[in-house]
Amino acid sequence: MPQRSQLFAIRASPGWVALLVAWSLLGGAAWAQTPVVQAPLGGNPLLLPGRVVCGPATEGWTVGEDSRSVRPPRAGSGRVGQPVMLQVAPAASGCTGTQETLTLVATGAFPEVEPASVLLAADEGRLELRGRGLAGAQVFWPGPTRDARLEHEACIDAGPSELPQPCVLPVRRGVPADVPLFLLPAGARFGDGVLTFNASGRQLEPSELQLRPSRVILASVLPGVPALDLSTGEGRLALPHPEAIAAVDCGPARCELSEGGVLVRAVPGLVTSLGLRVRLVPRVFVSRGEALESNASAVLQLLHCPVELVSGPPLRSAEDMRVVVRVDPRCASEARSFHWRANGEPAEVSQVVREEEAAFVLLRVGRLGADRLTLTATRSEVDPTVIATTAADTITAPYPRASLELPGFGKVDFIPTNRESVLSVASPGERARLVPLPVEGAYSVRTEQGRFRVRGDENNSGFVPLRFGYRVEGLPQALRSVDLAVVYERTQRALREASVPAPFSASAESEEPLIEFLCSDRDGKPQRIQPGKPARIPFEARDSCRIVIHRERLRPEDGLQEIILEVDVTSASGSSREAARVNERMVLQPGGEPRTFWLKNVLEQFDRIVVRVSHVVDESRYLLAAPSSRASLPSVQWSATVEGSRLRLYATATIPSGLYRLNQPTGQLTLNFGLLSRLTLLDEHGKEGLFGLELGLMGVGLVQTGGLLNDYPPTLAAVTGLGIRVPLGGGPAGGQAALSIHIWGAYEFREAYFTKPTDGSPGKEVGRWALIFGPSISLGNIGMNL
Repeated sequence: MPQRSQLFAIRASPGWVALLVAWSLLGGAAWAQTPVVQAPLGGNPLLLPGRVVCGPATEGWTVGEDSRSVRPPRAGSGRVGQPVMLQVAPAASGCTGTQETLTLVATGAFPEVEPASVLLAADEGRLELRGRGLAGAQVFWPGPTRDARLEHEACIDAGPSELPQPCVLPVRRGVPADVPLFLLPAGARFGDGVLTFNASGRQLEPSELQLRPSRVILASVLPGVPALDLSTGEGRLALPHPEAIAAVDCGPARCELSEGGVLVRAVPGLVTSLGLRVRLVPRVFVSRGEALESNASAVLQLLHCPVELVSGPPLRSAEDMRVVVRVDPRCASEARSFHWRANGEPAEVSQVVREEEAAFVLLRVGRLGADRLTLTATRSEVDPTVIATTAADTITAPYPRASLELPGFGKVDFIPTNRESVLSVASPGERARLVPLPVEGAYSVRTEQGRFRVRGDENNSGFVPLRFGYRVEGLPQALRSVDLAVVYERTQRALREASVPAPFSASAESEEPLIEFLCSDRDGKPQRIQPGKPARIPFEARDSCRIVIHRERLRPEDGLQEIILEVDVTSASGSSREAARVNERMVLQPGGEPRTFWLKNVLEQFDRIVVRVSHVVDESRYLLAAPSSRASLPSVQWSATVEGSRLRLYATATIPSGLYRLNQPTGQLTLNFGLLSRLTLLDEHGKEGLFGLELGLMGVGLVQTGGLLNDYPPTLAAVTGLGIRVPLGGGPAGGQAALSIHIWGAYEFREAYFTKPTDGSPGKEVGRWALIFGPSISLGNIGMNL
């Protein structure tokens, strides 16, 4: 039986061997590769071999008189781990202009560890030790690969330093049993190019920093699947911890320790199983419950039919899990008759595919809960001889990361029932992909130009998660479309319509408008008012105007439409007819009969009708492509004016202020009041012109305040003439105010009035006809259009 050394030797990786050799050879010649020097606080001076200090030290470090040694800061200074740069040179003569530096690091005191307390549970990822001064102490070990960074953990302060305290550190699970561990004080560095000195100023060798476990505990030293493939005449058994094996024995066969496992040869032909026994190196044990053993054994099933799991890692906790096993061509013809078991439970053979002489078996293994899947094949249920086996670690079933998008409107968080959405899903890993699967009664899936399109069932509502099939690339063509598992989204999506703002007017997609404004022409035939273009309607057709909403023209893919209908009617003077106002919010559903809204209270000529229809700005209902789309929602507006005559005769009250009498006797008539009738032209909107013919009665000169006409008697006069009228603003019907300028001919109804010359001669009688000019303020507009 081949033996290994009974000593527990450290077999480090080649990189670590080089590091330890270089460290042990550090000296004057190797100082250039050692830029870090570290020593504990309060320690003795330490000699810098081959170097002279060229400047003062800081942060508590002091330089010796010979300039070849330095002393660490005093204890309790609180400078643990703080780096200090120091200029050095090979000799004192080289200090001028030197660029060479080294780094000084003050560490904590070196811990004292009880050797028997060091325990490494490699497979559990735990390192235990006990000692004094462990607060902040660090343990270093190599990473999983040669180029990986060092891994390390530090002890926490567990109590008074004068008493032994425990320290439990996490390490990487599955570290080798002979992993090199190095213990350093708080604040220390570790690696190539670091010189470590103790408190007495002596440089320490790597072996003096090494932490050697008194016990190494492993969970297992034999493979989880006790089977050996002998299809090539010899078998190689991989071991989880080959470094922990000192000797191996396999009865009638010949076993040898090899790199990474055991090589088995010369197996007798009639043997179907083989006993394997291993002995561990000193201080290494395998746990069996509460007991620790230094030996391990297993019965290996001898396999003569190589099989391989080719569908990737099985998914844990996935619905309807399936795997694909490749059976070697040497026994592919019998693959269909094999009886398979998955973790001891029967596995159903769903399909067998032959390709390149090998057989690919699709097995239904159901929902997996274990961390590992072991597949075994026997010739039949009654013959328990195992002829093939394979195993693989399971992984957690991926949670799909999917998104739905409506072209032109961006992503949505629900499943539209009235139009298709584009589904994108992230890849769950290498070689794997997720394919959306339909759910009957919830949604359907189709593929177009390599993209998945999803549409919800319009007859259903509620919530449903998206369902995906898990597929793996690289399988035979006949198995590439097989769903190896079924996974679901974490969240559930609502099933509802996707409402898209529909255009109201005619477009290229819809020749007929969704909403129409109709009024009859002079012949009584309905005519369509064009939006955005002012229209005129006959006065006699004013009661024929209506708004028609064609719900039957809504496309199902547009969804529900929430709109606001507004109708305003104003008179020619600008006053609003409140009885005609409409402001109604409504929800339109595709299909159904048209809805008609008749306009009311359009009473007079030149009444102006304005109809507006707009979508409600509601992002919870509508899909908007961008925030700026809120201001660009479809809307439409119509404007129409009732036709009328071009002449208007009306009466108005007027208060002229400061009328001036142009003929003799001339002068200002201070206070005046009267009623006028006015005939004027109207424009196409019913607005009167500036000029008009006026006729009326006017009380003039009601109050005299001096001047030439101080004794002129107040009189009533009939006036006629021309006026210029400018409205001052809107107001109720018949109450519009205006500013006017008049020139009238007036006949005065008064007694005889004689002039009074200043020279004492008799006066002349003043005639009753006069010419009057001046401004006024008028109020009222009561009349009719001719």
